Amino acid sequence: MPWKKYEFKGQTVYVRVLATGKPIVHRGRVELRYKLGARKSYKAAPDNLVEIEGDTEIIDDMEMSGGPTQAAAATAALKEEPSVPPDAETIVIYTDGACSGNPGPAGIGVLVERPDQTIEISEFLGSGTNNIAELSAILRALQTLLPEDRDRAIHLYTDSGWSLGVLVGGWKAKANLELLDQIKLELEKYPRIELLKVRGHAGHAGNEEADRLATQATRREASAEPKLRPKRR
Repeated sequence: MPWKKYEFKGQTVYVRVLATGKPIVHRGRVELRYKLGARKSYKAAPDNLVEIEGDTEIIDDMEMSGGPTQAAAATAALKEEPSVPPDAETIVIYTDGACSGNPGPAGIGVLVERPDQTIEISEFLGSGTNNIAELSAILRALQTLLPEDRDRAIHLYTDSGWSLGVLVGGWKAKANLELLDQIKLELEKYPRIELLKVRGHAGHAGNEEADRLATQATRREASAEPKLRPKRR
């Protein structure tokens, strides 16, 4: 069912209506939302609704929920499989952030699987939030890449849905904007990179290793020297 703007106690709201624009009343209540794109509905008495003079616009469910662009972005943000399966030349990266308290001591873990070697990074950030840790892990991973990696396929996995949302899902961030800008500048260097969602604590080896490295840095409140080793064939 569609929606229409009404005044409710001096505030503009969106009310679920029939195709005619008449509010749907169920058990003496109407359904309303306070802004376009909102997901949460509230119940209210229809007596408190006032029609907005001259406003006859009917808003469909797709537009009310954010429209096709937002829906597609949300799907992209939670993409778990790369567009093309990895081959021998693909760089596969796993990142994770850890935080003891929020904010509190924070650390990052990064596992980079290059065609010729594996890199492990465990770094302490100091005091930070979960979101800062997750973003910092992604940035640190991108900083390990080389100019010659520009044309490689790169698959970067994180278990942070929020990070994916603000980086590739079109979500609006209100904090950590400088950190996000740094990441986006790095992403622009690698046109074949894909940011992918991995389920945390689900037994995925790469994610578990990144989690271990991040937790280690947080608990010890210290960074370790990056470990480089030949990739096992």
